[in-house]
Amino acid sequence: MSESKEFLVTARKWRPRLYSDVVGQEHITKTLKNSISSDRVHHAYLFSGPRGVGKTTTARIHAIALNNHTDDYEPDLNSELAKQLGEGRAMDIIEIDGASNNSVDDVRRLRENAKYPPVNGKYKVYIIDEVHMLSDSAFNALLKIIEEPPPHLVFILATTEPQKIPATILSRCQRYNFRRMEIEEIVEQLSMIANAEGLVIDEESLQIIARKGDGSMRDSQSIFDQAIAFCGRDIKYTELASALNLIDEMFYFRISAAIINHDIKEIFAISNEIVTHGYDVKECMSGLLEHFRNTLTVVTTTKTDLIKTSKAFKAKYVEFAHNMAKADLLRLMDLASRTENDLRFASSPSIKFETALVQMASMDKAKDIETLLKEVMKLNGAELPANSEPEKKKIDLVLEESPVEYKAVDKKEVITENVVPRQETVEEEIPPPQIQESLQEKWNRFITHDSLSGTDIAMVKEVTDVEFGNENIILTTHVQFIYENLGSHIRQLQSEFTDITGSKAKIEIVKVVKEEEETEEREKHPIEKKIISEFKAFEEKSQD
Repeated sequence: MSESKEFLVTARKWRPRLYSDVVGQEHITKTLKNSISSDRVHHAYLFSGPRGVGKTTTARIHAIALNNHTDDYEPDLNSELAKQLGEGRAMDIIEIDGASNNSVDDVRRLRENAKYPPVNGKYKVYIIDEVHMLSDSAFNALLKIIEEPPPHLVFILATTEPQKIPATILSRCQRYNFRRMEIEEIVEQLSMIANAEGLVIDEESLQIIARKGDGSMRDSQSIFDQAIAFCGRDIKYTELASALNLIDEMFYFRISAAIINHDIKEIFAISNEIVTHGYDVKECMSGLLEHFRNTLTVVTTTKTDLIKTSKAFKAKYVEFAHNMAKADLLRLMDLASRTENDLRFASSPSIKFETALVQMASMDKAKDIETLLKEVMKLNGAELPANSEPEKKKIDLVLEESPVEYKAVDKKEVITENVVPRQETVEEEIPPPQIQESLQEKWNRFITHDSLSGTDIAMVKEVTDVEFGNENIILTTHVQFIYENLGSHIRQLQSEFTDITGSKAKIEIVKVVKEEEETEEREKHPIEKKIISEFKAFEEKSQD
């Protein structure tokens, strides 16, 4: 009977064992190697950064290299210490989980053991993972030994939340910040693993796994294992997207085509597909925003270098870039960004999402300033001067400062061909800029302002009953949660309104209680009812 081989997940099987194997952190591994070569070994290191980017792995590599290294200062994998660490029995390299060993007694025990010299190597190395989970008293107990350690002792602290570590500990450590990995780095590593394992995987699948990993190699490798479990040894993009319940990138091109063609019917069909398949509409809007951004980079740079996707989709972006203008893309990105923020507070996210798509498909195409100038000059029987670039820049500035003038010029497009007004007539028809802005218009501008999204007062958008006086604004709601939330942040609300609109109108918040709700509340609190009754009787007696 043949023995079955133990299965190891990709993240463990392909865990780096040398400095040169660590992906995407060359700025750290080079510094650590140089510290060994120059014999300037620090007694405490802090490795911080996102999850799954190689903090603990690098700590293990450095711990071996400090004791046994080759001529090029890589860890000696043939040493006894490296073998002991691989088998989980190394006495000179101690790994501690800060989440489960976070008490002061655990740290005191560490201090007692740390005074003994190493058995095989030059240094005894303590690797404390998730060190931010230690209690305050445990940090205080750790401080003394980190401040004045014995010469044989080295600490490597790893954490995803360095801001939770006391400054007294931070100031005694050499800090190394691990960065998120680029998509290309993850794709290259996964491609190498797939070739070594004899797997067939297309470029689109590698891209989608790397993007889903969000800069974490370990997360990407876990998704890679999931893809193998579902698709087998031949991984195709369409099957993988279905397995992970991800929105196919081609889906966003369908939305773009519907927007370009103003096809509202197709928009409703796409929206229905998204809801039917159970996709997260906020994640979908975020993906659409990235899609518009990718198209914009092609329109402005005429290259695809800044797009993180496969070659097939890069070619698709080039094709779509010919049909979309920069001004249109900026408007679409602005609407997508605002909708993404609003979806967090929307009572019906699917309808909010669908409405945003319909608005995008209903937008008219923007025209650049030079085109508008040519049309206006043509209407006046003149031609645009050959050397008109300085004048164009001047008009650009004016139009940016006065959007009303832009609308007026745009309106000239609908003038009947039989009527060619003179220059004086055109100037007379341009309406003057709107100087006085009403309180209601200021309020509408305030609640749609970008800086409002994601703040404590963003819930003010949910208040629909608003009354405007001469110098005050009354917000009325029957929802207790909204009333309490805005009431506790009334000063912030007032301050933000004044900063954004320049108005000092006073904002008041009123809660309307329905009659049946009021009756129910009184029935729930008979003691309160009795106190109020006695208080009213006392008032009447005092008045008599």
